[in-house]
Amino acid sequence: MKIQSIQRKSSNFFSENQLLLSENQSEILEFINLPFSKSAFKKQADLKAKDYSFDKRSLLFTTLNNIYKTLPDNQLCLNNINALKNQNCFTITTGHQLSLLTGPIYFIYKIIHILKQCAELNKLHKDIQFVPVYWMAAEDHDFEEIKSILLFGKSYSWKTNSKGAVGRMPIDGIDEVKKEIKQVFQNNKSHELEDWIEKLSGKSYAEAFLNLIHHLFGKYGLLILNADNKELKKSFSPIIKQELNSFFSEKEVLKTNKKLLAKGIKPQVNPREINLFFLSKNKRERIIHDNGYYSIGKLKYTKDGLLKLLELSPESFSPNVILRPLYQEFILPNLCYVGGLSEINYWIQLKSCFENAKVIFPILQVRSSLIWINKTTKNKMNAIGINEADIFKPISELLNNYLRLDTKDTIDFVKVRIHLNSLIKEITQETKKVDQALIPYVSAELTRIEKQLEGIQHKLEKGIKIKHEKVLNTINQIKENLFPNNEFQERSLNFLHLCTDGFISKHIETIFLNINPFNSDILILTEDNETK
Repeated sequence: MKIQSIQRKSSNFFSENQLLLSENQSEILEFINLPFSKSAFKKQADLKAKDYSFDKRSLLFTTLNNIYKTLPDNQLCLNNINALKNQNCFTITTGHQLSLLTGPIYFIYKIIHILKQCAELNKLHKDIQFVPVYWMAAEDHDFEEIKSILLFGKSYSWKTNSKGAVGRMPIDGIDEVKKEIKQVFQNNKSHELEDWIEKLSGKSYAEAFLNLIHHLFGKYGLLILNADNKELKKSFSPIIKQELNSFFSEKEVLKTNKKLLAKGIKPQVNPREINLFFLSKNKRERIIHDNGYYSIGKLKYTKDGLLKLLELSPESFSPNVILRPLYQEFILPNLCYVGGLSEINYWIQLKSCFENAKVIFPILQVRSSLIWINKTTKNKMNAIGINEADIFKPISELLNNYLRLDTKDTIDFVKVRIHLNSLIKEITQETKKVDQALIPYVSAELTRIEKQLEGIQHKLEKGIKIKHEKVLNTINQIKENLFPNNEFQERSLNFLHLCTDGFISKHIETIFLNINPFNSDILILTEDNETK
């Protein structure tokens, strides 16, 4: 495996505002707590220790312990859960939707990022323990976003009539898509892929997804939290009550949005008056305030009636994108949230919302970004002289560079024409000396030679064009593999796309060993082309 990297700025894929989030957070101090750095974790731990109570630790321990006590191969996870009871133990968290079979590749990269970061920080700080947590977005109800994966140019989708929070959905119909994926790898010698796919099983989609992710990352000690939980929601209910009473989150976020716009940063999300949903069977509906009443679908409540419902059924109240981060940081002893650029862009809208609710705002970090170059793609790159430093260049530039280097294809027909004209002139002059009567014949023959040369030129130019079209097709194939739809492969393709040999754990371990969670550069991993 060949390991290289490139600065984000050099890739020309990121805007100046995006680079602020990943590399220059000191320029947006107004919207964050501490700029991301290795040294910031100790300061953040001191802040969080004062804010995070023993009762919260006890509740988190009980919740996670109930989840993990029945899972297989759980000892490292149980050790981490037990550690969370200690005042010097904190989490590093990432979150994501419950995408089918993990969805786009970057889901895997996010988790490996926090696993490696915790491992590195645990070596650095002997007086603090760091535990990786994946926050399941089990209450999200956008099924269209999670139902499909793209694999080897084909989309595979889960077909179901279920609705509501995806984590609560039954997994009816999922066996069909699992069968389709297994057929893609039916000639593969590894049984690892089939084992992984079969782990996507359970009474609900949240349970199935937890089983799948634990199967992949339990051996690294990753803790998976489904916060669609009555006791966790009950602990958060004072802030839910605050939102229903005062609509504080909208007010705070709108104030922040004005400040962001003044700095030329476009807000990622817009708040609602009430940033909560209500969960019921097969539904996740907005809570809407109108003329002193609160509407949930066709039902209307007075404020007192809704607060009573909160008291009786806190698990039915579901934070949206504005309040979900607040819920997360309220129930976790979290120091840092790792997310994609779009995620971090909306997190910077939320600091004043956290301050209003008296919850410590975390360190923010943009997740690692990787490009995986397989053997087939590397062979194509070698064939036309493209290296890893070239892959970010536009297609037109890559083709022009190839044409400039491939001088053997260059034929100077202007020079040939000059030589021919000189030869025609010389032959004509010599003919005049010999016999003027031969001039018409010689002229006709020379004209025929000129026509033949034009035909030769046309054939050669056509051959060069065909050859260049083949090169252009190869460049397009390289680009499509590394940047499908002109975006990083990690945003479109599924992780199985990288695992054509079926050995998933081997690829995960390769990334884990080579990823640097304290470096924002883009990592480029190129498979060896040598025959073993």
